[in-house]
Formats: sequence, C-alpha cells, structure tokens
Amino acid sequence: MLFRSVGRITLTPGSPVELKPGGYHLMLMGLVRPLVRGETISVTLSFENAGPVSVEVPVADNAP
Repeated sequence: MLFRSVGRITLTPGSPVELKPGGYHLMLMGLVRPLVRGETISVTLSFENAGPVSVEVPVADNAP
C-alpha cells in the first residue's frame, strides 16, 4: 500500500467524499499520547470557504 500526502481534497457539491481506511483518511502526527481503539477524538477540519468545522471521530485500527 502506498501512502502519500495530499495537500487538500477538492469538494464538489453533490459529490460526497468519505474519509475511511483504504481511501482518504487522516494520519495524525506528533501526538502527545497514544490513541486507544474505540475511543472518540475531536478533530477540526479546515475549509477554504466555510472555515473550521469540529467533528468527533472514532479511533480505528490502522489496517483496512
């Protein structure tokens, strides 16, 4: 599997984009503590025209 950083994801009205293992996903770097599978963390997504949006995200295994 090849991981590569994408600087941004273009969102088009009417075309959903899903963050999930095996596709677009978040890789968190520089964490101050280990994450625990099953817990929920708060993540803030930044949008060019809508500003920041906070979402609650479940912590999952790193394998698809």
